[in-house]
Amino acid sequence: MEVNSIADVITAVAAVSLPIIVAYVSKWLKSNKKAETLVSVLPTLAKDAVVAMQKLGVTEAIEGVAKKTRAVQIVAKALSDLGFNETNEATLANAIESAYAQLKADGTLDAYPQATKPDDKQEEIAKAEAELAKLKEQETTAQKQLDALKGAQN
Repeated sequence: MEVNSIADVITAVAAVSLPIIVAYVSKWLKSNKKAETLVSVLPTLAKDAVVAMQKLGVTEAIEGVAKKTRAVQIVAKALSDLGFNETNEATLANAIESAYAQLKADGTLDAYPQATKPDDKQEEIAKAEAELAKLKEQETTAQKQLDALKGAQN
């Protein structure tokens, strides 16, 4: 086999397969437009969901995990409304965490002071202080009765 004939065979195969390769690459690029759109929209949706949950946290005491879970649900619903039915929950959670970190770093979230649940220890301390006040009141009453009995004996 001659060198010219091998080059001719390669050229012929390339010429025949080129339209097939171009069609495949074109189809692949079109299908990745959806992924490109998702990548461009996801950070914005994640930021909006984080801010919405922070705003809700101003009036209601919500744990961080519950906020994150609800934010993921908000983003998943928004993406579903936009036609993205297949979403990876781990990817959405990562986008939420990234948006939270960015918003926290630039100080945006500082505008929303969060409501807090009363601390269980604080409740216990308040109950103990109330019980102590009752005992002191009982002690004072008992002391007055004792003083009255001593005065009656004299």
